[in-house]
Amino acid sequence: MPADGLTANLPPKALNIIKALHLICVGLVMGAAAGVLASLRLMYTRGDNLDHLTADIFQATLVNSLFMWALYGLLATSIAFSLFSPWGFFRHAWIVLKWVGLALMLFFSAYWLIPAVDGMAALSDGLYSILDAGERYSALFRQATTMASVVIGIGVILVLISVFKPFGLLQREAPSRQMTIITRLVILLLTAGAVAALVIESTKLRAYRQIEISHVEPAFIRDGVYRGTASKGPFTYEVDVTVKGKTIVGVTAVSNSATPYDRYAEGVFRRVLNSQSPAVDAITRATKSSKMLLKAVENALSGATKIEE
Repeated sequence: MPADGLTANLPPKALNIIKALHLICVGLVMGAAAGVLASLRLMYTRGDNLDHLTADIFQATLVNSLFMWALYGLLATSIAFSLFSPWGFFRHAWIVLKWVGLALMLFFSAYWLIPAVDGMAALSDGLYSILDAGERYSALFRQATTMASVVIGIGVILVLISVFKPFGLLQREAPSRQMTIITRLVILLLTAGAVAALVIESTKLRAYRQIEISHVEPAFIRDGVYRGTASKGPFTYEVDVTVKGKTIVGVTAVSNSATPYDRYAEGVFRRVLNSQSPAVDAITRATKSSKMLLKAVENALSGATKIEE
């Protein structure tokens, strides 16, 4: 193949580096999934003797940091190796099988494993204060256990396919120079678009996480029910805060988004009651809703009538 422009393959040394990174990412994905599975198993066997809150935070952190980024790395190295090596995307049956396996791994992770683990962490704030939270938590627990096992199984199959390279060639001839250029341009553009979308979403999420929530002392607030609102974007969150005897005795969501994660975010109200302050750390994965609900609580209290000193 001509060694010019987008038709050039990477030199063997560079391909070996990509292969090494690819294997590392496979190991990290399987290791992180195994860590989640081990944590879930420990929760199941030890039951009430284990702090499920700590386990939920550990699992959510694991899948949203190590697991997710290793999965991105696995996809990126797979694309790089197929684009810039003689293996290609479809020339070998085992390469096609690996892409099918990787697609299944991504699908199961994005639609079942990560949402299940995040859902468990989201429910941790309101496990004893949200209706049907316990039943939903149990369903998510089973889902996370099953999907972690599936991801590990797929990872083992991908490794075996890479080792044994079954079924041989599908295409005897290498693609034409023009087809190589078109394929690489399309894949690179799609990859760039996906990276841009990921960066934009991460930036938005970071903006919500950086919202500052200030303490408002309830000891200086008259008894009553106070409504607070907070908005960032098109939706406005509303809460009612009840103060009695210089103590916050109740917080209720008046207007909240309708998705399950947003509803789970209302569990953060229990932390407000325990701390007697809106300035609490929400462990829920519904970062946007939890932050905006806390801001609405702050606004309700800061707009309340103060007792004269």
